[in-house]
Amino acid sequence: MRAWKSHSYEKLSILTDYLEVFAKASSSAANRVYLDAFAGETLNRIAGTDRTFPGSAETALEVKPPFTHVRLFELARKRVGELSELVADRPNARVVHGDCNVTIPAALTSLPMKAPTFAFLDPDGMELDWATVRALADHKRAYAEEFDKSKVEMWILFSTSGMVRMLGKNREAVGENRLLDKAARLYGASGPLERVWEAKLAGEITGGEAQKAYLFLYMDRLADLGYQHLLVRPIHGSRGELYAMVFASDHPAGANIMQWAQERDRVRPRADTLFDVPEPRPAYEDLHTGWRNEFPIELPTWTELA
Repeated sequence: MRAWKSHSYEKLSILTDYLEVFAKASSSAANRVYLDAFAGETLNRIAGTDRTFPGSAETALEVKPPFTHVRLFELARKRVGELSELVADRPNARVVHGDCNVTIPAALTSLPMKAPTFAFLDPDGMELDWATVRALADHKRAYAEEFDKSKVEMWILFSTSGMVRMLGKNREAVGENRLLDKAARLYGASGPLERVWEAKLAGEITGGEAQKAYLFLYMDRLADLGYQHLLVRPIHGSRGELYAMVFASDHPAGANIMQWAQERDRVRPRADTLFDVPEPRPAYEDLHTGWRNEFPIELPTWTELA
């Protein structure tokens, strides 16, 4: 059982709220699909306490009305066993063992293309390849464009702190370990990413500006996939920003619901609190729109990876 800080509990609490509304809004559809790319632990603990809370898989399985198709992707064999026990009596759910970057594109071929579909992409760090994001966006694309429907909705953890750590100040280490190539797999393309990194090393931009650029470039790529509504909520720890949760949808209702879920007062249990008291959460800010207009340097166009 892994121990998590309050921000992880809050993330799953937001997911619960969103999925409940998503399921009700799509209740007239014959099918509803939930995809969990990094399904992880079935039971989690709040750091510094004995308090436990369910993982994202159980959260999705308890939604009413239920999803007709639940696919839980997991690489770690031990977790696969735990997840398999969780879904043993649920014919609508299946656990898929392996690297989700390989297994998700294959799994999509057996899922109903017309179904409202939500994908929770919550890696520990830098494990999510852009090819997987693109496969999800393309899964319903032809149907969505022909009949004015929505592509797969996604809620994605983007590790801003992971990018900063990986692309640190040591040019030699980045080169020897091909870390720029690894980072480019997150975007599926190169060009602006490398320019930001070089500008940071040269002192043209600050570390904070580079960190924001890495995130906003990722959101630019989602916009390039045709997503019209993008929301981002940076998540901070005691030492600064940890990651950002990026929501991508074609429908304004989806964005409105996610904004509501993120802004509503919410319990954030910690080791130093005795009672669960909902806390006010920050109002949503549109941090992404027009960001390039204020960025200190010009960025090249993307070159797609082969």
